[in-house]
Amino acid sequence: IIDGVFGNLASYSCLLAWEICPHYILVFFFIIQLSALQEQPRKDAVDGVTSLSHTSSSLPSPMGTLKRPTSLSRNPSAAGFPIQSWVFSKGAGKSVIAQSPSPEMPETTVAIEVEDIPSLLRIVERFAKAVEKLKDVVLEDKQENRRPLAHECLGEVLRILRQVISMYPLLNTVETLTAAGKLISQVKGYHYEVCNEADKKDFEKAIETIAVAFSSNETHIILFLCVLAARSAEEVDIILQRSEGGVDSALTYAKTISKYIKDLIGYVEKKLALDFRIGLFSSSCVCFCVHQPHMPFFSIYSLALEQDLEQSSGMHQAASTLQNQTFVMPLLLRKQEHEKKRKEIKEQWLKAKRKLMECEANLRRAKQVYMTRCEEYDKARTAANRAEEEGGSSTTKTVDKKKRLEEEARNKAEEAEATYRTCIADAITQHQELEHMKVTVLRQIQEVIKQSDQTIRSATISYYQIMHMQTVALPVHYQTLCESSKLYDPGQQYAMHVKDLQMSEEPETHYEFEAYSASSTRGHMTHKSWGSTVSDTDSVGGGSGDISKMARTSSTGTMSSNEDADEKDSNVTSFETPNINGIEPEIVVPTGPFRNVGLSKAAQTHKLRKLRSPSKCRECDSYVYFQGAECEECFLACHKRCLETLAIQCGHKKLQGRLQLFGQDFSQVSGNSPDGIPFIIKKCIGEIERRALRMKGIYRVNGVKTRVEKLCQAFENGKELVELSQSSPHDISNVLKLYLRQLPEPIMPFRLYNSLMGLAKESLAVMGPEGAETGKGPDLVDLGPETDPELLALVDRLKNLLKELPRPNTATLRYIARHLRRIAELEDDNKMSPSNLGIVFGPSLMRPRPTGATVSLSSLVDYPYQARIVETLIVFYPAIFHSDSSRPACASSARTQSLQQESSIDGEEHCLNDEQAVADEPGAAESDKLEGHGITDFYS
Repeated sequence: IIDGVFGNLASYSCLLAWEICPHYILVFFFIIQLSALQEQPRKDAVDGVTSLSHTSSSLPSPMGTLKRPTSLSRNPSAAGFPIQSWVFSKGAGKSVIAQSPSPEMPETTVAIEVEDIPSLLRIVERFAKAVEKLKDVVLEDKQENRRPLAHECLGEVLRILRQVISMYPLLNTVETLTAAGKLISQVKGYHYEVCNEADKKDFEKAIETIAVAFSSNETHIILFLCVLAARSAEEVDIILQRSEGGVDSALTYAKTISKYIKDLIGYVEKKLALDFRIGLFSSSCVCFCVHQPHMPFFSIYSLALEQDLEQSSGMHQAASTLQNQTFVMPLLLRKQEHEKKRKEIKEQWLKAKRKLMECEANLRRAKQVYMTRCEEYDKARTAANRAEEEGGSSTTKTVDKKKRLEEEARNKAEEAEATYRTCIADAITQHQELEHMKVTVLRQIQEVIKQSDQTIRSATISYYQIMHMQTVALPVHYQTLCESSKLYDPGQQYAMHVKDLQMSEEPETHYEFEAYSASSTRGHMTHKSWGSTVSDTDSVGGGSGDISKMARTSSTGTMSSNEDADEKDSNVTSFETPNINGIEPEIVVPTGPFRNVGLSKAAQTHKLRKLRSPSKCRECDSYVYFQGAECEECFLACHKRCLETLAIQCGHKKLQGRLQLFGQDFSQVSGNSPDGIPFIIKKCIGEIERRALRMKGIYRVNGVKTRVEKLCQAFENGKELVELSQSSPHDISNVLKLYLRQLPEPIMPFRLYNSLMGLAKESLAVMGPEGAETGKGPDLVDLGPETDPELLALVDRLKNLLKELPRPNTATLRYIARHLRRIAELEDDNKMSPSNLGIVFGPSLMRPRPTGATVSLSSLVDYPYQARIVETLIVFYPAIFHSDSSRPACASSARTQSLQQESSIDGEEHCLNDEQAVADEPGAAESDKLEGHGITDFYS
């Protein structure tokens, strides 16, 4: 029965006196608990100890306790031995038991770790078996020569007892030594020749005494270790509860564990994938097993390959098991459950903290109100007392009024005091609830962490157990192969190969002189040349072509485009000959070095050939050595892969070097244009007006940074030849804004900045008193004659101020303002009002003189005023950029015609009407004609 219940634990010393000592009922429960402790050392130990700890005596705990009652015992000793003789210590992350000095024992400190329990149990099992064997030998009546055997068994018992005491001095007690001495005397004084019942009883009593003494001390140690494990878990919660931010630290650790589980899963999955690839490699080497007779070490390597294949198959099975059963899937499920519970616990904690914070806020407000009411009450009481003292000079009505005010102030003060006390009570209650919640949260967190630890532990044990099973046979296999390889003699297989050839003997060769004969040489006079190795077909069809091709090959190893064209023509002729099966081809296959490359619109304008020498690619700005293309006319060099995105068109003349465009002084760039407007501004604005006037968020939405940088590089490499039809309008708008912002001095110079900001502030002040202070005001609207005269006066001042600009700056500003006005007229479609455009272009067209800082504080403050100036330029464009002088009719008609052509580009009739109205005004200046003729020519 004992063997069936306890298994391997049946022979423990504590069961030797089972039928004799009722005290071992307690030991029975502890042995059951220890068997479970090996499966779940922490959780089950806590549960087991809890059931017994309540029956122990209550002593003051040397450790702190949680503020709320727990299921764990506070008793320092649940086993019944004095806790004062033990020292609790921590070292290297382990909980240990150390014995303090006592009068009976030497002054030594020996530690028993929790991990020593299995070793201690094995020693106890050996001691129990030795005692049981001694008992059988002594009490067996029929056996002869029992005395030597009994003395031998007694020596084994004493040897094990001495070993246990030397390893665990805590078992070296007076009771154990006394029981051992009594057992020795009983074995030596036992009458083996006669059957004496008194001797048997004394011997059995000695056996019982030593079993009780030994197993009692051993049980106490194990029990204390179990209680210690439970106390260590409780101590962790106590430390966190008493620490500031303890719950947050626990939650952070729980979150870190989740990430750690994820990393473990990733590591094992990658390792399994690597093992799987190694298995595939072994499978791919099966062709090596094809029998190669008599090759050295062939049998060795064949056997090794078979072992590798077997190992690979086992690794595949192990990987499947780890993936679906024992490691990856359990950890994934545990991680999901861990995260779910962690978030729930965190939400509970945050909710409790929010409640306490609300109570504290209410308490602060109530305290403030209470202090104010008390102060008011003191003032009212003082005033009433003063009125009573001055009763001779004051009327009764005044005194009553003062009394009434005092009464009201007192009532308010009492009400505020009651509210204040209520808030204090609420805060105390909520703080207590938060403390209770802290205890609950800490326990829940520790429970979740323990569950995750248990899952990780099980998965890790399973993982390395499977790895051990897969690799345990490898050393033996390799050792066997090594020993077999040592038995090979060099040349052995070669000798066997020669023996197995079974070839016939070589016939003997005889050399004899033969006399000359004229007839013997006929038919043997043929002479072979190198040309005879070529077939007739080759000589007819390929000879002339090969020679001509060789003659045309240049000395440098490359062929010109004309040669390529000739070769292409010859190829086309050979493939399109109608004599091939009498069927003419329907499709002509494109030929040439770049026939399989998709060309951009700009690339299609070039006459491409293979690159002759290394050069710099005009598209990606890196050097091209091989697989490059070159234009025959403009000599543009480009990678073959860059032809798909090339944005520079062919100018039919040699392309100039790279131009430093961005960050260049405006006067230098504008000087290269006849109308003073830089080509990049005209190019970008022209493309936007052609395709993107109605695009939502134009100029507000940014383009892709890489494409914008590539477009800027194309402008510097190709200048006016850049093709923008395949570029995004947002990228083009970004290029325009970037160019304006990188000008060393903006289009509206630094010297006019303060005057412009002053006009903007006055404009905002005219629209409203708060506008000048906040920098915000209502949108500007051109009402014609009904416009506010003050606003019109400011517009005239702005117009006069802009006359100080140089001619290129004026032309460029006018060009940009007219473009922005056209965009603003389509506000319903593109959602870009004049104010929005002002916000975008304000910092680009004007800025203060730079200081030491990258962005000065004044420029940030002036952003609304900069936007206001640009908004004014857009709204009052006709009034600002047209003077009052008369204009010839021919100029007006030409202007109207050009504007009609301009408006036909984007198909918008409202642009025509606006420009016609402007042109028909009796005030178009001749200078306007001069400044704008470049724009007209561009749009024409």
